[in-house]
Amino acid sequence: MASESATFRKVWITLLVVLGIALVLWLCWISLPVLIPFLVGILLAYLLFPLVGWLERILPPRGKRKNSKRVIAVIIVFILFTLLLIAFVIYIGAAIISASTALVDKAPEFVSKGMEQINQWMAAIQTNVSSETIATVKQSITNAGPAIGKFMQDFVIGSIAVIPSSMPTILGFITLPFFLIFVLLNYEKYGKYFNEIFPTRVARHSTKILTIFGTQMGRYIRFMIIMAVIEGTLVTLGLFAVRMEYALAMGAVAAFTQVIPIIGPFISAAVILLMTLALKPEAILLVIGVLVIAQLVVLLIQGFVQEKHFPLDPAVVMVLMTVGGFIGSYWGIIFALPVGATVWGIYKYFRDESKAERLKTGQT
Repeated sequence: MASESATFRKVWITLLVVLGIALVLWLCWISLPVLIPFLVGILLAYLLFPLVGWLERILPPRGKRKNSKRVIAVIIVFILFTLLLIAFVIYIGAAIISASTALVDKAPEFVSKGMEQINQWMAAIQTNVSSETIATVKQSITNAGPAIGKFMQDFVIGSIAVIPSSMPTILGFITLPFFLIFVLLNYEKYGKYFNEIFPTRVARHSTKILTIFGTQMGRYIRFMIIMAVIEGTLVTLGLFAVRMEYALAMGAVAAFTQVIPIIGPFISAAVILLMTLALKPEAILLVIGVLVIAQLVVLLIQGFVQEKHFPLDPAVVMVLMTVGGFIGSYWGIIFALPVGATVWGIYKYFRDESKAERLKTGQT
């Protein structure tokens, strides 16, 4: 009887933990637009805290006045990070402004050549296509005019309507520096706060589950950083090889957009090709070759890096990303891998706990 009661209590506690985690994840999901600035802050804290800890250890006097040393270390890291970010933004901004200015100056030439090419295509079409087909195409274009105008009107009105709902996100980014400082100052304390919320037995499970989730997210972050560094390095070296101006800035754009699944490489390719068209149009084919080769190399390496950080079968990864996209659209694709790995880790944890409990009961 006592054994059945203990088993029932264990199942009940496990169910409460799972339901609590599901509730937290659901609340986070519906609040995701507002939480994005704070998720960025947590990511930055995760990346910057090792440097804070290192400074805290080397600051004199060692082993004394830990709280004051933490404050000094956080201030130093925050200032250095801010200065590097400002310098990077200025460098990227200078590259974009230079390319935009050159593109505007060359716009009449591009438009003239483009119109000339279009006229040649139209002449070729009129030569090889019947007059009835041409009349049908012209009528379709005429009918499409109002539809295009309606689309543009709806797009502008929709964009304006989104502004009020985006205010919490904007305010979140405004408070992001202060949030980052507080997280760095109290980095180790949040686990203690989390433990105090639940009873001892539940806190043990919840802490382990939180550790599993943090481990998987850390692996995912490292995986994305590694792929971004590889992509940025390959693009930068390739653009240096073809003597492109602002090769480092373009490589940085490729690295940053690499962390965006699926559409990231297309965004960076569009930006880099536009800058190439403005700065060195004769090298456009070489730059296209550089981007294609870099992306192929990244795709080849990605499988090996992913297998090291997420030892899941490639078929399972495909299913996870497909299901994630179905459930949560684009964000579902982004978080499918770490969330799937977390669920698998939680299952193994409770499986091992149950096995150990059965062995302990059998020995007793």
